[in-house]
Amino acid sequence: MRQIALCLLMLAVSACGGAVAGPPTPAPTAPSATVPPGPVLFEPQQLIMPPEVFPIHGAAVSQDAAVAVRGWDRQFATDSSPDFRWFNIRLFVLDPDVTPASFLKDNGCGSVTWSTEVPAADVLVAPTVGDGSTACLYTFHDDARVLYVTTAYRNVGLLVGTQPRRDLVSDTLAIDWASAIAREQISIIQKILIAHPPPTVRDASGGG
Repeated sequence: MRQIALCLLMLAVSACGGAVAGPPTPAPTAPSATVPPGPVLFEPQQLIMPPEVFPIHGAAVSQDAAVAVRGWDRQFATDSSPDFRWFNIRLFVLDPDVTPASFLKDNGCGSVTWSTEVPAADVLVAPTVGDGSTACLYTFHDDARVLYVTTAYRNVGLLVGTQPRRDLVSDTLAIDWASAIAREQISIIQKILIAHPPPTVRDASGGG
């Protein structure tokens, strides 16, 4: 499985909360780790970012459900943030032979659609995340912006989206935040793989 049906991604808008105060907060960083080789064989709900490690204080899970085939969608409402209305994480555990490059190719900016309108879609420069990444900006008729970073780590496909709350949050900063959350999500996967290494060819065949 390579192409993910992204038409289920919906624009969630919160009209209240998030008092504007001070300059935007810079994006956090995530640690690096040495991870055993091999495919990711866990279920998506075992890998998705837990609410307690989400990096914005006061964020609440507003959507949490399985999507597509071996996919999980978790959306965080960030009413306490002066910068962002929400963040959305979609994680897909793909077949082991699906490469990051093929996932990115098959799931570009044109793959995300909304039922209410067709926003203008633009490709942005994406920071390096995982095994490759792309970034997209969607601009709606009321000038609302939604930005997504698409990345992949081994055979896991990942999309992280957000909606800036105020114009002071630039597209670059929003992409930096989405990328930082994608890195944190990949870090969570890496910790799981370190604790529970993927089977090697010898292990899988039962050889000694």
